[in-house]
Parts: sequence; C-alpha cells; structure tokens
Amino acid sequence: MSSVFSYDFRYDDNECETETSVLQAEVEDSIGDIYLNFVEPGSLAQGGGAIDDTRHKLLRAKHEQFIHDAINGLPSNFAVLDSSQPWFSFWCLNSLDILGCDISQQLRDRVVDKLSRLQSPSGGFCGGSGQLPHLAGSYAAVMAIVLVGGDKAYRTIDRQGMYSWLMSMKRPDGAFTMHADGEVDVRGVYCAMVVASLLNIMTPELIKGAAEFIARCQTCEGGIGPYPGVEAHGGYTLCGLAALDILGKTDALRLDRLARWMSARQLAFEGGFNGRTNKLVDGCYSYWMGGAFPILQKALKRSRTEGYIYDRAALQRYLLACCQDRRAGGLRDKPGKSPDLYHTMYCLIGLSLSQHYVGVEPSEQVTDITSVYSVPVRMMQWGAMPASLLVLGLRSNVVKPVHPVYGVPYTPLASFVKYFYALPPLTDQLV
Repeated sequence: MSSVFSYDFRYDDNECETETSVLQAEVEDSIGDIYLNFVEPGSLAQGGGAIDDTRHKLLRAKHEQFIHDAINGLPSNFAVLDSSQPWFSFWCLNSLDILGCDISQQLRDRVVDKLSRLQSPSGGFCGGSGQLPHLAGSYAAVMAIVLVGGDKAYRTIDRQGMYSWLMSMKRPDGAFTMHADGEVDVRGVYCAMVVASLLNIMTPELIKGAAEFIARCQTCEGGIGPYPGVEAHGGYTLCGLAALDILGKTDALRLDRLARWMSARQLAFEGGFNGRTNKLVDGCYSYWMGGAFPILQKALKRSRTEGYIYDRAALQRYLLACCQDRRAGGLRDKPGKSPDLYHTMYCLIGLSLSQHYVGVEPSEQVTDITSVYSVPVRMMQWGAMPASLLVLGLRSNVVKPVHPVYGVPYTPLASFVKYFYALPPLTDQLV
C-alpha cells in the first residue's frame, strides 16, 4: 500500500460480475470520492495522485458528544438490544477513556449500580434484567468495571460465583457454552479466559482443552473460525489468538498460514480490513484484525524494529477519512452507514493500535505457563513503544495506547490486575 491514491488498486472481478463484486464496486466508489478530496492538486493525474495525509483530523469533541448523548438516553428502537446492557457500558466507557475524555464519578457510580443488579446469584452477569447469565455479557461487565476502577467497583464482582458459573459452562472438548444450553464457539473461550485471567481464578480444570479447541478451529485458509469446520472470520481469529496468548500457547496454531490469511484481510484500495475472504471493508475489523497483528507479531517473535506486517498508515487513513461521521459524531462501518457505539469503540481501538506499536521484545518474553502468577506478568509485559509512534494527520489525533488482548487502556487494566492478584488464587499451579 502507498500514500499514492490510485484506482489501479481497485478490486478486479476478472469480468465475472457477482452480487458481491457489485457491492464492492459501490463501496470503492464512495471511498474513492472521499480520498480524491485529499489528493494534492499538483499531483492529480488520470487514476489518482499523492494523498495529503497532513489534513486528517480526529473529531474528538464530536465523538465525545455522540457518546454522552447515548448515555443520556437512547430511542425506543434500541429495546431490541435489551440483552446487551453491559455492552453499552463497556462501549461508552472505553471509547471515552481511549479518547482521553473525563469520566465523571456520577457516571462511574451509575455503571456500577447497573452492573451489580445484572449480576446473577448463580455467578456471572446477565445481559438484561431477569435474563440468564451470559459469557459475552459477563466479559463486557467485567471490562466495564475495569474502566470504572476503584476498590468499591471491584468488590461488586462475585469472584467465587463467577468461577463456579464458568465451570458450569465448561465442556469436555475444552470449549464453553455462551449460556446454559447455549451456542458454542471461540468467543466463549476468549470471554472465559479474559474474565478468569483478570479475576485471578484460572485453574487447570478451567483451562483444560481450551487451547486444543482453538487449534481445531483454524481452517485451511489459516484464520480461525467459530468452531471446527467453519469458515475463518476476523472476530473469531482475534478471540482465538488472544485466548491463546493468555494461555501462553500461541504455538498451537500454524502461524505461517495465519499470517498469510491475516495479511490478505487488509484491502489495497480502501486501506481498512474485511473480516472474511471476498467481504466488504468494515471499520470494526480495525480491532478484530488490527488487534490480532500485535499478538501475531509476538507469537512470531518479531522485534519492533521489524515493524508490523500490515500498513498502519493506510488503516488510519481509512478510519479518519471514511469512518467518522462529521455531522453527528461517532464512527461507523463504512461511508453511507450510520455511526453506532459498537463501531465507535472498535474503530477507536483500531486507531490506537495503528498509532502505537505495542508488543513484547522477543528477548523479554516470559515463557513460563505453569504458575498462576505468570499470568499477570505475561499480561502486563505488553507495552507501547514511544519510538515507534505513527500518527497520521494532526498531532492532536493521538489517542491512548490500548492492550491488544484486552482492548482497554493500560492504566485501568494495571490497577484491576494489581487488586485481584493481591487476593489468594484458587490454585498456585496451572498444570
């Protein structure tokens, strides 16, 4: 990819038009119109020209207002997302934190009060009042409490109840059901490993077979699908790879195949990622794919001096030029789509990870996976490397660095880990 904009980078359907190729052409048309506005007039020629990347601006104030408008009340059509209540807290708090916006104590107290009422007596968190505890909802609730911070918030989590409930979701093949009698896929393993690693409740029984299940989900393409035998997908790839990093077992995958498949997800014309072969670009994959690259780099033992194996500038260009709603604020999937809290958060995480080179130098990697106390050490080894900062456009576009495995800024994550690893573990050994 290049800072030279050219229509030569467009998708070639080899004169075999399909519904997918027609949609691809429409998306490229809309993105091309936007990128042409950034082409330097003196370089404009047939098919493109040099892009002036100094003009990109993160609309921080508008995004903050978009989030606060949602916090203050959503329209009635959002009732269909009643089972996603912990997610709204996570999306809003994380977006505000990444942007560097103030989070009032009143808002923090509201979130803790809400989430405490969604915690099930049997352990875990429900998506809404009167619903079953759910792994995705539990993950979002715990991450929201990470962002709230403080001992009072931390103490609302029923740690023993969470462990008992997670074990009740555990399957003999190493996977987890998302809820009682629910679906089974890689998301469940990721959510369980994130929650368990943060709360210091990892045990040999909980993690047994998890890495092997994820490895069976790697496809012939190289990416990771939701469960064995199903097409590789960007979201499941991040979930599987991140869970393996928590377990210290990324070597369970064919990393060469994975690297090839992941690299193919960045689109030459758009600069953003798609999530599957022959699918459209989508801003949310800025995290689901962009976040997987630092973990892959660590697994491949690549030094920061070797650089990422994707084009960081091209991703930032797509996010800043094409995914911001310049009227209402918030970020979106692609031009022509409406902004929403989900895409706002994942676009911002992707922006952060493309600005900050985060990783662990190969010579410094902790390889011990036998002790429960190796978990927080490996977790907090990750860090942003200032010398490798890359900010497209205005210098004020820089946002906070984010942990690629947990998807939140480092400061609240470190405080949470410090609190829970001062508590007695359920076991000392993981093998």
